Amino acid sequence: MEKIIRCTRIGVDCVANDPVDVRCGGPEYLGFDFNVQKEQAEEMKKFIREALNSFNVPVAAIYSYGEIDLNEEKVWTKERIVAAISKDANYLISEASRNYSRRR
Repeated sequence: MEKIIRCTRIGVDCVANDPVDVRCGGPEYLGFDFNVQKEQAEEMKKFIREALNSFNVPVAAIYSYGEIDLNEEKVWTKERIVAAISKDANYLISEASRNYSRRR
């Protein structure tokens, strides 16, 4: 039987998205969403910021935006978080150089 874990959803806004993509329904920011164990949420926010800094990925905001119950294998670990950031780092850095302005 699968173990169910109560998770906090952490949103990470790294760089403003292309305004044309936003007008077509894309997200305002490019970044990440991680579901982490609720009891570790604050520690994981600090860890995520440090991981982004280590890859020179800009960060506009890191925030919690909800809770969800997930099977244990779907909960993000530090190792999986670093792998995801590493995989997308060059793309996000490249998008940051485009200097899209944020509009609200």
